[in-house]
Amino acid sequence: MAEQRVIKSGKKSSVLQNAADLTTQLAAGLEKIGLAMKSRTWRREGRAGLGPLQRQVLTLLRSKPGQRATVSTVANELAVRLPTASEVIATLERKQLVRRRRDMSDGRIVMAHLTAKGNRSCGPSSRMPDRLAIAAEALSAPEQVVLLTSLVKVIRSLQEQGEITVARMCVSCQYFHPNQHGNADRPHHCDSLNIPLGDRSLRLDCQVYEPASSSQVNEAWTNFTGSRTA
Repeated sequence: MAEQRVIKSGKKSSVLQNAADLTTQLAAGLEKIGLAMKSRTWRREGRAGLGPLQRQVLTLLRSKPGQRATVSTVANELAVRLPTASEVIATLERKQLVRRRRDMSDGRIVMAHLTAKGNRSCGPSSRMPDRLAIAAEALSAPEQVVLLTSLVKVIRSLQEQGEITVARMCVSCQYFHPNQHGNADRPHHCDSLNIPLGDRSLRLDCQVYEPASSSQVNEAWTNFTGSRTA
């Protein structure tokens, strides 16, 4: 009996070790993808005189209403310190890609505005070829949906750890109501668009996103993951 217990204990330990190895391999894979994309950005954008963070600022401003944002918003959404954001914006202003203006209603607030030149520099014609999209096409449609929902969970975990400050995902939006419909293909609902949504339509960076309260997010997350705990 003692020998059987040792064997069972050994099997359990092996299973736990295999699970740990799998999460380590997944983390290593994600890191490799991130490094590859950063390296490509440095090679392409560096030649154009833009560093990765400068391009991120331009892309962020391009996505904002009026193509402008406060310096503190830039720092918060890109998870950098305020002095770093200010320095990058000042550099972009010298390149005539961004201009800084005091807010009309509150002179203490500095707004960064994307210029026409800045808009062109981060437009479709100069964007890095979407190698990740091409790679994702190698997956079947069901695999793509599984990957998307998995990324939602990974990003949510990174937010909880404080590594990502802002992510305009459906699951943290006040308009999103998961599993509201009986349709298995489109069980969720978006109040902003007033349409049912399926997992394949989930957004990781939505233009109509409005942050939900903590209680709303927790409730939505419970409802969203509830049907996936079988």
